[in-house]
Amino acid sequence: MNRLRLHPVATVIAVLLLVLAGLVTFKLTSSGAKSDQRKGRLITVGTIMPVRQDLDVRLEYTADISPNQTVNLFSRVDGYIAKMYVDRGDRVKPNQLLVEIDHTDYIHAVNRAKANLAAAKAEVFRQEANIRNARLTLDRMKALIKDQFVSQQDLDTAQVNYDVAAAQVETYRAQVQQMEVALQQAETNLTYSFIRAPFAGYIAERNLDQGAYVTGSTASTSTMSRGILSLHDIETVRILVEVVEKDIPLVKIGQQAEVRAEAYPDRIFTGQVTRTVQALNKNTRAMTVEVDLPNKDQLLKGGMFARVGIMVGVHRNAIQIPIDAVTRLEENQYIYVVHDGKARQVPVELGGRAGNRIEITKGLTGSEQVIVSGKDLVSDGTIVEAHSLEPVKRES
Repeated sequence: MNRLRLHPVATVIAVLLLVLAGLVTFKLTSSGAKSDQRKGRLITVGTIMPVRQDLDVRLEYTADISPNQTVNLFSRVDGYIAKMYVDRGDRVKPNQLLVEIDHTDYIHAVNRAKANLAAAKAEVFRQEANIRNARLTLDRMKALIKDQFVSQQDLDTAQVNYDVAAAQVETYRAQVQQMEVALQQAETNLTYSFIRAPFAGYIAERNLDQGAYVTGSTASTSTMSRGILSLHDIETVRILVEVVEKDIPLVKIGQQAEVRAEAYPDRIFTGQVTRTVQALNKNTRAMTVEVDLPNKDQLLKGGMFARVGIMVGVHRNAIQIPIDAVTRLEENQYIYVVHDGKARQVPVELGGRAGNRIEITKGLTGSEQVIVSGKDLVSDGTIVEAHSLEPVKRES
């Protein structure tokens, strides 16, 4: 007691050291308990069995939709636009009158050509009469010269007159043919002053208005180079896709293609491969393939963006898993499976894709428990508690 009174400072220091030692011991004990608890905690994962069934093999592309036919309509004659019968967005039928060019001068040209033709025919008729008269005179001279009622000179003169008349009628007949050609040209120009639709479609562009001057020379102005109207046919639409060199042997004419447009996300349009360009682009090493789609309801428009899947084959009894189960690391792909209560990393090779499933061509036998949910929480050798998920819904 006396010692405590004599050394109060030493006593306080000793008490503080005892308290500090107790805190350190408690901290170490608590940390060890937490480490042991964490070390023994199981990670719960969701697993699924691979599906074995036939897989449609598709080549996927993105491209723009184009009209089946597109034409810019020009005037083949000079003149002012007298009437415009259609406007942008109008539906037209084949041979429907679209634009009328002022044709007053062309009507006059037709009438003038008809008059010239009539005059040429009249001249031929008059010359044919001269030939008949010259022929009668010649025959008469031949009969009279036998009895020497006329001289040889008279006979020769009659022969020359006949030959000249025959030659002149051929000249007039050639003039008739020229007049007929001139009339046909005048009538053609008159026909060209009425611009008609070459096929059914809709007016996509209208570049000029009534009263504008047009010419048969399409390169006269930048406006005319676009034509008076632009006509598109979308009863059928076409899509051009670029097939890379390694896939060219898979694509054949007649194969089915499924097309999805962003405007109709819930609808699939069906077409087929109709043409292949038998040459590769030197820059891209790809071949152009055309896919045609019937478009009777005209839902698809030129310029729409489309995703195209060309059906190139079927893989029988293919092993398939959800695509979410695959982890990609640079150029490698792997999945996790549950084996003996632990997650095991398995390298795989991928094949075709159908919906949310992807084919595994190498790495699985089809009997494994593939981790789908929680795969990002595990590594090779992690102890896991597996719970089976609902099976992948089979697509028809």
